[in-house]
Amino acid sequence: MEFFTLIAFGVLTGILSSMFGFGGGFIIVPLLYRILPHNSYSMQIAIATSLGVMITNSAFSVYNAQKNNSIIWKLIFPIFYYIGCGSVIGAFVTTLLPSSVVRYIFIVYMLFVIMNCVRKKSFVKKEDKVISLSKNRHVVFGLLIGSTASLLGVGGSIITIPLMRKLGLSMKHAAAIGNMLSLPVALVGAIVYAFLGNKLNLELGNAYLGLVYLPALFVLSMTGFIGVPIGSYLVNKISDKTHAIGFILLLFISLTAILV
Repeated sequence: MEFFTLIAFGVLTGILSSMFGFGGGFIIVPLLYRILPHNSYSMQIAIATSLGVMITNSAFSVYNAQKNNSIIWKLIFPIFYYIGCGSVIGAFVTTLLPSSVVRYIFIVYMLFVIMNCVRKKSFVKKEDKVISLSKNRHVVFGLLIGSTASLLGVGGSIITIPLMRKLGLSMKHAAAIGNMLSLPVALVGAIVYAFLGNKLNLELGNAYLGLVYLPALFVLSMTGFIGVPIGSYLVNKISDKTHAIGFILLLFISLTAILV
């Protein structure tokens, strides 16, 4: 039963990854937290595995977005590098915290993002003027995005999409940039979790690489390839306002899943 659940959710996360730029973390973390055996590192395992899946989902989504010229490359660098640095910090901090504390941080932060998106009219209705980040903000937001995303296993879009909307980008471009900026989080975070998990000597078994649960990683990554092209197709068929509202609804559904 769990195998077929992973297949279904793998396709779903692929679709949502290319549509909303988060690599699947909003869905995968609550899913794995619910279906995997609970122990003192249950939340960390869900987050570590989510980051691993995010590598393939985000990379394939970036490939599809680039074919449609949806990535604004001048907004990618140098914030890309600072996100990678922040990812190391977030992954390290998570391994020091109890699983229950990480879960509560996940819940509180999701509530904050949902309320912020609902409160600001500019999120649902795109601003007419596109502005850029200052050099100092590249550093601040890069470290914040990387550490938060790696800590919670949700990719950078939980911050980058609201940020890109504030800068005046369409949801289509914001999601494409969100996927691109999720790559350093996923790559660095997954490596750190795998390394630190081995250092903790948890004796989880051969199915784990550190804190990464390999069977779920494989199934979710492979089925994500099916969903990504579907999501890329849907992005071009919905309005910007519907796209933005869908992002908020997705956050709410994910929050509900982790609460239940």
